[in-house]
Amino acid sequence: MSFNINTCDKSCIGCIKGYKNKHSLKAGGKFNIRCAGIPEDYAPDSIMHALPAEERDLARSMLDPVEWAAKTLDWHCLDPNGEVWKRKNPQEYYAWLREHPNESILGKSRYHRPYQAQMLRCTSKRKIFRIGRQAGKTETMVIAMLFCMFTKPDVAENEGFEVIVITPFQAQIEVIFTRIQQLISTSAITQNSVRRDVKAPIYTIELHNSSKIRGFTAGTKSGGNADSVRGQHANMLVFDEADYLSSKDMDSAMSIITNFPQATLWMSSTPSGRRDKFYQSCQSDRFKEFFFPSYVNPLWSTDLAATYKETMTSIAYKHEIEADFGEQEEGVFQNAYIQSAKKDYRYGQLPPTSGWTYTMGVDWNDTANGTTIAIIGFDPTQLKFILVDRHIVSRDGWTQVAAMTKIVELNRIWNPIAIYIDAGHGGTQWELLRKYGYDAMIEPSKGARHPDSRLKDIVKKYDFGSKVETRDLFTKQIIQKPAKPFLVESTVRRFEAGDFCFSMYDEVLEKQLGNYIIDRVTPTGLPVYKPLEEAVGDHTLDAVMLSLLAFVMEISPLGKPKYETGFAFSGGFGDATEAMQDDGLRINSRSKQETFKEAREESRPAMNRAAIHKSSIGISRSLPAAHTVGLGRSKPWGWSGFLSDQPPPQTRSWEEAEGDARNRMGMSPNRVGRPRRRNI
Repeated sequence: MSFNINTCDKSCIGCIKGYKNKHSLKAGGKFNIRCAGIPEDYAPDSIMHALPAEERDLARSMLDPVEWAAKTLDWHCLDPNGEVWKRKNPQEYYAWLREHPNESILGKSRYHRPYQAQMLRCTSKRKIFRIGRQAGKTETMVIAMLFCMFTKPDVAENEGFEVIVITPFQAQIEVIFTRIQQLISTSAITQNSVRRDVKAPIYTIELHNSSKIRGFTAGTKSGGNADSVRGQHANMLVFDEADYLSSKDMDSAMSIITNFPQATLWMSSTPSGRRDKFYQSCQSDRFKEFFFPSYVNPLWSTDLAATYKETMTSIAYKHEIEADFGEQEEGVFQNAYIQSAKKDYRYGQLPPTSGWTYTMGVDWNDTANGTTIAIIGFDPTQLKFILVDRHIVSRDGWTQVAAMTKIVELNRIWNPIAIYIDAGHGGTQWELLRKYGYDAMIEPSKGARHPDSRLKDIVKKYDFGSKVETRDLFTKQIIQKPAKPFLVESTVRRFEAGDFCFSMYDEVLEKQLGNYIIDRVTPTGLPVYKPLEEAVGDHTLDAVMLSLLAFVMEISPLGKPKYETGFAFSGGFGDATEAMQDDGLRINSRSKQETFKEAREESRPAMNRAAIHKSSIGISRSLPAAHTVGLGRSKPWGWSGFLSDQPPPQTRSWEEAEGDARNRMGMSPNRVGRPRRRNI
């Protein structure tokens, strides 16, 4: 700290306490926020007495942005008694009094927002505004920019104060500059200070004192990476809706303040759930974070809260109203599960281990992105799927050949049960790898037992745009599912189950997991996935998902069902193995072992056909299911000649048997003798 806390506003004490709790600061820890504190009195009496009475208010307003906005622009964020409210909105003011006859108006004014005063007066050079919708964060930044342009703090008299605003959307730039124009027009002093106000080629407002503000859109959707901002410079850099800017947008724009180490940097946004630059800055110990949910707005009410809860999803309400990062609403992988899956190890530290099962996933790409290979091992002791190794093969002009060579090498090391490759770019490579396996099998120096020979059987292609055949867990019947959703959902289940691990040092995979979203849903109800930022990509994630899918398709009941090959014998129909007490409770009359043994011996057919079988329903020959009928029943084995393979006795002629059958079927009887012609 570079200020005396005893001469600062009370809010600075709360700021320091919050900083200690947020960053778990221990005794002797450093307060890394660069600021001079909020003075308890901007203009001490010792200075005020030396000035004429008419200049005292002006001097105080030149130091205090809240006072300056009130005196110059008639803009207020402190109105505890409602005086400004009564003057500016008398109808609304008296309507509130009628609706709340027994309630104090203190602090209820729409113009009483003390948190805005705290945001404006804070002297930190690095500020983060994490604030809910309609709480006034953009309004606060507009006032701060105008105050700096007109008062030019820390800028020489012959120079101007330059502000650059960057937003992800053109509409947001229009909102900011429209509001600046409205506030400037409210005062004759500020209105006459404008030298230039244009919208093309870029939004620019320039004052006669050489101060100016320029607005840029980052081109996030088009992947422009804020290229239009390159080469600019500024005393104040403002990111509005910063959580919707890509990391490359912000990296490019940060070069603006390279020549101005003392420049002010502000970021403002409602959280989107992403864990990118805005989130990281909120966690940084060098930024002063202002966190206010929407219900700090004095106009907030329980009815308004109920309306938002009915019209928003729970995740959207957490983002938009509570200003909580929560989870990304359109994100596929929840951040809580991503963070839980990170473990402290590095790829290559875990060697091939006996008893583990390994799979390989390959995502084929061009030279620019390279081919990504992921190796996942299943640890049976922990019941965990662990990403043990990952490679990106990228060699100009030889990407595919180098990738196939790497696959052959990794196959010899890890001995995977399957290698799943992306069929989109790897159809030819699939054929070449399988051919390599066949060639290795017939090569005298290798043979059928060589690891290379396995490639003909374990290399399998997976087409994201087709359908995949899986098995119903109950009926074991083949069913077809869309390949890409099945791939993604299988991976999501692994994260949710908490049985997948990857290296905490793998920032590429972590970013791709958080960057993977559901872009839209087709009319047939199928989700369409894509990376939110094309620059982050999803190639490593695809390789990991393919490797996990290999476990599902190769050793799980969904891919290869297991049929029970054992058998057991039940007792005879009606045989009791349990007794019923008078109170309705079942008790075992015999032990399970005795019951099973006796039933097995009683039901087991003898090897000798002539053996006699005794059961609870009588005596019968020992044939399959013979104990279910007595000797006197009309069954094929109910007569003695069956045991010696004698034909059954002919009790009726075949003509009589056929006649009975035709009669049962409602057919006319057979004619007897030659047909006779009827005389007509």
